[in-house]
Amino acid sequence: MTAELSALDRPESLGQRAYRALREQIAVGGLAPGERVTERGLALRLGVSHTIVREALSRLEQERLIERVGPRHLRVAAHSEETLREVLYTEAVVRAAAARFAVPKLTGETLDEMTRLVDELERDPAGGDPEHQLGLARRFDELLLTATGNDVLIGLVGTLSVFGWTARKKAVEAMHEKDHDVGLDRIRAHRELLAALRGRDADLVETTLRRQLLIAADYILEHAR
Repeated sequence: MTAELSALDRPESLGQRAYRALREQIAVGGLAPGERVTERGLALRLGVSHTIVREALSRLEQERLIERVGPRHLRVAAHSEETLREVLYTEAVVRAAAARFAVPKLTGETLDEMTRLVDELERDPAGGDPEHQLGLARRFDELLLTATGNDVLIGLVGTLSVFGWTARKKAVEAMHEKDHDVGLDRIRAHRELLAALRGRDADLVETTLRRQLLIAADYILEHAR
């Protein structure tokens, strides 16, 4: 097993974090289709209890990402890359719809904070720390999603999201190392979306974000694998 599963060193929400870590590794191929997995092996790699891993695997089994082949035997379900891309497309559509619904609910304070985040992203696009820049971008996304005030939509986005911190960090590092123009385009994309949000143009926000998310998903998928 070649998955990059590092120990989860923070005590809060370990079950959720274990689930996310395993889900991401299935998406990027770290846990390969058809690969046998065990609670014990995964618990050791993640540094959590068997109970937490069992709960995470149960959720993944319900999502058809893990399949049971015996009373005590599980394996990673064999989904095609086409299936993964369809899930990513659906995530982009739902996130874009959520952004549309957030437009009339965004406060001036939230827009100002989002502006400060984009300003900081633009400050040193080539030489900045990839992890810090990823944190800024993630905070921008969180503010926009939270502004919907719709727990059902927020939960749906969480269910559809297959790329976590590790995969996204690899993509940002690739932008810094060799694809500087792609990195600059991603920063400009935040500025473009911010302008649409400030203009309270819900149609433009939805179409802009959907387009941006699909471009980003292709790049992340390419470098995560």
